[in-house]
Amino acid sequence: MTAGEKSMNEIIKDVYNGSIVSVKKIIPIDPEVSAPKLIQPPLRVDFGVMIGYTGNVKGELILQSNDAFFSHIGEKMFGMPVEGDMLDSFAGELGNMIAGSLSTYLSEQGLTTDITHPTILKGDATLSGFKRALLVEVAYPNDQILSIYLLLNN
Repeated sequence: MTAGEKSMNEIIKDVYNGSIVSVKKIIPIDPEVSAPKLIQPPLRVDFGVMIGYTGNVKGELILQSNDAFFSHIGEKMFGMPVEGDMLDSFAGELGNMIAGSLSTYLSEQGLTTDITHPTILKGDATLSGFKRALLVEVAYPNDQILSIYLLLNN
């Protein structure tokens, strides 16, 4: 099935499934994944990373958590916590790895995508202007939550 033959619901399902596959593949911590929820703008982000998508899927992938959890992920992946400027750099690279993996997954589903460079979101960022948005919360040990926002503009 080509991208032109897929309904928006099928595309959303592919993006959701690919996001979960990618997070499980990249982050070396066993998660529990919640069901997706539709959300309405605006979206508030205190700390996270945003990667844009172009091609058959247009929108953004946002990974949000607290900086301590991003540091913990870095420690699990590289054997040492990441802090300060290195934390921002790591969050961007983590976003790149997950978005790249998602892009590969979508390609296997017949959808062509390209990703943009990562944008680090810090402070009290407010995002709006998207058509559809899904929130998937991924729970990790010690009550850590990674919120995955899938903002779709198709």
